[in-house]
Amino acid sequence: VAALHHQLAWFEGSGVDSVTDRRPLHGRRVLVPRTRQQASQLSARLRALGGEPVEAPTVAVEPTREPEALAQRVAEVADGAYDWIALTSVNGVAALWDQIIALDADARLLSRVRLAAVGSGTAAALARHGLVADLVPERYTTRGLADALIAADDASRVLLPRADIATPTLAQALLEADWDVVEGEAYRTVPVDSLDADAHDALRAGAIDVVAFASSSTVRNLVDLLNGPLHDSVRVASIGPVTSDTCRQLGLRVDAEATPHD
Repeated sequence: VAALHHQLAWFEGSGVDSVTDRRPLHGRRVLVPRTRQQASQLSARLRALGGEPVEAPTVAVEPTREPEALAQRVAEVADGAYDWIALTSVNGVAALWDQIIALDADARLLSRVRLAAVGSGTAAALARHGLVADLVPERYTTRGLADALIAADDASRVLLPRADIATPTLAQALLEADWDVVEGEAYRTVPVDSLDADAHDALRAGAIDVVAFASSSTVRNLVDLLNGPLHDSVRVASIGPVTSDTCRQLGLRVDAEATPHD
């Protein structure tokens, strides 16, 4: 109990100002539309800030439809076929590592290739497997990753293990710089069948304060599942410019964008 003092004593002080200083999201309900596996970390941070996370997954991650092709690409990495592997998500790291394990190998398989991560979250996912990203761009976007790779190396051969719905921005930018780009479907991002009924009603009624979008796919799928507009009082927070653009294309007002985009 003594060790948990700072979590338990959040209401100490003289009035509301003290509470909001300690817990700036006190009383705010935040919808987290990420996958069930990924929602927990954001939910924990929201709770620490006094918010009430409402988890309502709009997407699910499933294995690639092309496991043999992915296995071949990873086996080629061991043979030195690539100069770089560019990873654009935590899910991409997980899929890559699962394939390494499936080949009865370990991190030494990657000893002849350099690793690029789109942002700090992806770099942290590599670090959990004892791998240090050789490159992380200043701007945590696929365009930022492309620019950083081009600045760091001459035209090279790069493997992009990505989602089935990944945008073409990274590959196109590298191809224009004369890089040899090999893309591979590492996993699939699929919409869930339905939105949690309580979350659906809360969004339509304005009982949610903020929706926290961490990817374009969560935006598209929530809009499809909602079958109608958000209540006017519901605010939108976006992880970065690509997700913000998707929000605006689908008629959602973006009230806040994360800086940095992680």
